[in-house]
Amino acid sequence: MTKKEREIMEHRSLFSDSRYAKKAWRQFIEKSLQSDVAILPDFEDNQGKVTPQSEIYRHARIAVANRLKAENIDRPPMKAEVLIEAAVIRAAFDNSALNIVLDRTAGKVKEELNIGVNQYEDLSDEELEILAAHRAKALAAPEDE
Repeated sequence: MTKKEREIMEHRSLFSDSRYAKKAWRQFIEKSLQSDVAILPDFEDNQGKVTPQSEIYRHARIAVANRLKAENIDRPPMKAEVLIEAAVIRAAFDNSALNIVLDRTAGKVKEELNIGVNQYEDLSDEELEILAAHRAKALAAPEDE
């Protein structure tokens, strides 16, 4: 067996052996996240408008590059930095993205922010009126007896 054949077999076995597959994936992901960010063209929807995802990615890349420049760091942004910046920007418009950012950074703060949320918030106006009428009836009933 030649060295090249052995290397090919080792590479193929990275994902077939459960003991090493997770480690192999982790190494590939780490290398990718630490590499320079890709400069993507603007993606357009079917009407020819730039998609919001494309705008978020472009703004995230520019924001990270500006932050590195302000810190006198002379290197291109890494993919990981742009991914995090894009997630933070997206969190302004998407509650699930906000929850992920809060979970990863602030832990229990999310529960503290939801203090004002109650069980009646999801009810429609009609449902609230029916509930109010039922409560009024229940309060009036003991007086009638």
